[in-house]
Amino acid sequence: MPRPVPAAVLALALLFTPTAGQSVPSEEPARQAAAAFAQALLAGDANALRPILPARGKVQARLTLLGPASGPYSTGQVVAVLGDFLRRGKVETCDVLRVEPSPEGYALVRLRAKLTDREGRPATVELQLALEPEDGQWVAREIRESPI
Repeated sequence: MPRPVPAAVLALALLFTPTAGQSVPSEEPARQAAAAFAQALLAGDANALRPILPARGKVQARLTLLGPASGPYSTGQVVAVLGDFLRRGKVETCDVLRVEPSPEGYALVRLRAKLTDREGRPATVELQLALEPEDGQWVAREIRESPI
């Protein structure tokens, strides 16, 4: 016999399901922010990440090869962590795989990067970005790295 679904779960599902009056934001601005993130890594320029990092608040980071970093970081700290990697390692390719905007006003992005780590070893990682609008542009609120 199927178990009843708790009312709180149903309420959350309805809250996060677009209705006829709700639309999912355009994918293009989030895709442009993801492409700018990838381009900054490819150029080896951590400072080029500043426009797509928040002016206020923290970025939740979980980076292993590109870090190490785990936890909330300011924009300056994210730039410093990635800048340290880019001084000794190199991102060879970085492709935007998927951009998923949501009706709640954020977008989830998946990228795949092939890189040479600090010790000169090749590696491939998947990066997940959680983007949200801030002052009319998309900024990364979360950057997560997963080995492939």
